[in-house]
Amino acid sequence: MQKWKKNLYAVWLTQFFSLMGFGFGIPFIPFFIQELGVTDPHALKIWTGWLTSAPAVGMAVMAPVWGLLSDKLGKKIMLLRAMLGGFLALAGLGLSNSVYLVLVFRLLQGLLSGTVTSSAALVASGTPNKNLSYALGFLSSSTFVGYSLGPAVGGIVADIFGYRASFFIGSAILFAGLLLVIFIIEEPDTTKVEDPKVNKTSGGGKLSEIITPSLMIFLLLIFCMRISRTLVSPFLPLIVQDARGTIEGSSRITGILSGAIGLMSASAGLTLSRLGDKMDRLKLLSILLGIGTFVSLFINIFDNFILLFILLPLTYFFIGGIEPLLMSITSEKVEAKNRGLLFGIQTAVGSSAWFLSPILGSWAAVKFSTRSVFVFFTFFLLLTWGLSMFTKYKKAKKICI
Repeated sequence: MQKWKKNLYAVWLTQFFSLMGFGFGIPFIPFFIQELGVTDPHALKIWTGWLTSAPAVGMAVMAPVWGLLSDKLGKKIMLLRAMLGGFLALAGLGLSNSVYLVLVFRLLQGLLSGTVTSSAALVASGTPNKNLSYALGFLSSSTFVGYSLGPAVGGIVADIFGYRASFFIGSAILFAGLLLVIFIIEEPDTTKVEDPKVNKTSGGGKLSEIITPSLMIFLLLIFCMRISRTLVSPFLPLIVQDARGTIEGSSRITGILSGAIGLMSASAGLTLSRLGDKMDRLKLLSILLGIGTFVSLFINIFDNFILLFILLPLTYFFIGGIEPLLMSITSEKVEAKNRGLLFGIQTAVGSSAWFLSPILGSWAAVKFSTRSVFVFFTFFLLLTWGLSMFTKYKKAKKICI
């Protein structure tokens, strides 16, 4: 088996463990902080937003640094660092006895972790360009499969044993993934994946050589896409709780809904993203965004809890392959040996959006209603679709793309 394929399958399994571990406890933080004394509805929405944004702050600051170090020290060691950071952060959350400690460990999670970015950089650096859409789409499915199973099982564990048990079990799962990185994954060989069509840089990995006008457009697409994709998830527990009128059993229902979203997103990574190796990626991106935006409109039109279970996962099916497509497009524009820094920059941009998204959601939930986050969800999907159409037009006119 080719080395890039062996690494791809091994990293997939590692990320399955990673996101399953995070999914065991992270989705239930709004319920956990109620146990810690945050029961006022207004304060609960504010804290939900800040605790969701906290990791993004650390990640936005550190991602370019980790990315640059991965190009200099190696991709595998950076994945080890990310897995260890996630393990420590989840264990710390399980030990927290105040909402302020929860905030501290969420910040540390962002500073030290970042397993998705580290995995993508490792895979992209060793995969031939002609296979990038397939590899990154396949890898993204591990994220969504893990984050499907994690909340589904974690919700049951939380209902029976409590939220602290979910965090501790999640940290143990990440430790198992850490062992897989140590014993199975190999450092990718970047010298065998170059494509003569890729614009060569001087090899120094300078920002000026990587952040071109063309790349800036795609970074803007990533920013808008990340806002829309992360806007709803932090408030799903509160939406479920409001719809049911009780916190009892809501973690289990939230876990099932989060699992359905993750499963549909994983299906997109395995199927729709793969089409990017067979057809124009920008065209595919615009089509998927258009359909996803259209489906999300009906979530706002019909205020029905049962329909939400159908329409929200369906929307995520169509938008689940967008980010892998964007990453494959941008990866082709940079030499393999500099892709660690590229993914670090992309993560910083995505994390900035991840930081703003829950704050926007908190404002909307307090100002209007918790369910109003769906309106902003659709708006940002529409904005991203418009940007993709503009980018597609510029490419057709051969303007800087």
